[in-house]
Amino acid sequence: MPPFLLACLMAVGVAAPAAPQAAQQWANLITLPAGVQPTDGTLIEHEFDEAVFIVGTVDTPKRGKFATGYLTRLPEGFHEPSDAAWKKWEPVLRAKGWVLKGHSGESYSLQRLDASGESWLTVGLAEYQDPRLTFVRVGAKPRTITLPPPAPKPEAVGDKAEWPFLKAATGSTLENTAVVEEPLDVTAGKDGEPHLVGRRYLTKQYTPPANFSKLEFELAYADALRRAGWTVLPRRDGMPEGEGMVRAHYAANGREIWAVLGRANDDSNTGLSISVADIGADDWSKTLAGACRLPLYGVTFDFDKATLKPESTAVLQKAADALNANAALRVEVQGHTDDVGDAAYNVTLSGQRAEAVRAWLAQHGVAPGRLTSKGYGKTQPIVENSSDLNRARNRRVELACAK
Repeated sequence: MPPFLLACLMAVGVAAPAAPQAAQQWANLITLPAGVQPTDGTLIEHEFDEAVFIVGTVDTPKRGKFATGYLTRLPEGFHEPSDAAWKKWEPVLRAKGWVLKGHSGESYSLQRLDASGESWLTVGLAEYQDPRLTFVRVGAKPRTITLPPPAPKPEAVGDKAEWPFLKAATGSTLENTAVVEEPLDVTAGKDGEPHLVGRRYLTKQYTPPANFSKLEFELAYADALRRAGWTVLPRRDGMPEGEGMVRAHYAANGREIWAVLGRANDDSNTGLSISVADIGADDWSKTLAGACRLPLYGVTFDFDKATLKPESTAVLQKAADALNANAALRVEVQGHTDDVGDAAYNVTLSGQRAEAVRAWLAQHGVAPGRLTSKGYGKTQPIVENSSDLNRARNRRVELACAK
């Protein structure tokens, strides 16, 4: 039985089964006042997480072993102002060594120090029928995940197998694998400009290990990826640490891999996903020969300009290799935009960007006589311009067989 729940049961005199020593230690930290009991089904526990406590008048985050849950005041339906309720809470908590450190409105934050460490507790009395406790035992660390670096050659990964270089945390269960026929969104950083890569990606959905919070997921995987040689991308602008998303790029050993890892629902046993766009495993030469059309997602430009960004190089080199593997093909480098802005201006800008890509390819081993360029502006969208992500899909450079 979870120690936090065990503590509440013991506090109100409900018979509870014997607990391990660690659980007994937790159980001895909290006592509930008379007329309050745990609410079934509301307990959330994480091995590592963060909560904010009031110290004086300042919100202060604390990290460690985490638990939160609602309580029920008896009889059900009983209403009591929070200041009156606190007069019942304060003495029983003080008797257990808790010291009030601050409060705001109907939320009270307390600290407890003992020989084994530091604990923090918030008693939320704003909901008259359903008080809420939030508890952090300071000192726990995120779990360690170890990932090997990707091998020099792309690996075959079946529906029921994991990527050798990007396995889920111990205790996870693979539930589903799907190929998504669109580029992977790896948008990161402060500029907010969507960044798409690849033509398709593979995503795997897992049931996560128990008590694995968004924050622990993010910290553990970011650390593991960095140690394996990946570059972890910055969080999107405005997103705090603990959003439960990690975006990373691996560019070594001849590999070009992008990954997006997500922990969507940290209060449940669902919502762990790992999506990978393995650019090297996608046969662009075969696609170009068969479909006569190859979108180059990952080719990016300075804002409102036709200046190629350095991160475009890997995609451009792969495009050059695909062209050289189909030496008989003549291609048109096409520039396309979304529906924002003046039509004539968009044609001009898309044409300049197409020409920049054509020039790069010609300077890197593709016979210039095989290449032309043209800008189409917003006249050939591939999806509706109904969202920022869709507009990013329409803003693209493509290689198309020349007519």
